[in-house]
Order: sequence, then C-alpha cells, then structure tokens
Amino acid sequence: DSSGSEYIPLEEELELIGRYLAIQEVRFGDRFVCELDVDERFQHCVVPKLILQPLVENAIFHGIERKVGKGSIRIKVEATEMRLIITVSDDGLGIEPERLRELTEKLGKPAFDYVKPDGEKKGGIAIVNVNNRIRLLFGEEYGINIFSTVGIGTDVEINLPRITHDVKIKGA
Repeated sequence: DSSGSEYIPLEEELELIGRYLAIQEVRFGDRFVCELDVDERFQHCVVPKLILQPLVENAIFHGIERKVGKGSIRIKVEATEMRLIITVSDDGLGIEPERLRELTEKLGKPAFDYVKPDGEKKGGIAIVNVNNRIRLLFGEEYGINIFSTVGIGTDVEINLPRITHDVKIKGA
C-alpha cells in the first residue's frame, strides 16, 4: 500500500484513473471514450501520485465537454531506457495559440514560482501544478509539454525519470 508515499506504481495510478473515468462516464454517458495504450513492462514504474487525474480532467472539461459530438481520450505510456513518457491526448477543441503560449511559458518558469489563479479560466492551473511537482521531485529536465491544434485536439506529455519500485527515492 502506497498511501503514505508521494509515489505510486503506474499500475495503481492507472487504476485510479479507471475509477475516475467510470464516474465521468455516468455523468457524460457515451459522449467520450478513453483508450489506454500501456505496455505491461512499464506497469511497475513508479510515478508521483495523482499526476494523471488533473490532466484527464482537463481533457474532458476543456477538450471534450464543449465539443459537438463524441470525443476520445487516449493515455499512452512509452519509455526510453532513462525516461517514462505518458501522453494524455484528446480530440477536443484544442487550445488557442495565445493561451497555449501563456501556458507553455508558465511551464518553463522555475518550479518554485507559485501559480496564482488570477481570475483566469481554471484550465492550466492543474497542469502547471503537476508540472511544478514533477520538477521539484526530479529536477528541471522533467515535466510537462503541451502540443495543441485548434479544432484537432491536445497532447499533454509528461516526462519522468524511469524508476522502478526497487529504487529508493526521497519521500518514497
């Protein structure tokens, strides 16, 4: 049980997302589908707890909810020898270029910059907070990148060090 830890096996994180999505399906009916593309070899990698839910939530509420018709979300997990790369993609509305520039700029700021919800639409705060957590835990070379095209969708890519549970990490 990893309840006291900052870290959680990817497998558990994906189970939590499954439960979260089940709740959203009750709310949205068949408005969206979610596909998981995860190689079993990466299931035992360790990730910071609750990094996916805010991103999936953003994909639903900012990408899919306002879209006409059905939407889809895809969570893809890949790895290199040193990194774990998790991408949350949606085929929703996409992010306006100006807003994407602002967000990208905030993601590049040092992790100790506090993000003030300065009356902006809530979109972005969660992503910036997750990014800051990742950078504080692992360093500035890790974190989140966002790629988006209006009318086509958004990819939010999480870059983490590839760690298995037998490696001791601070706070684990």
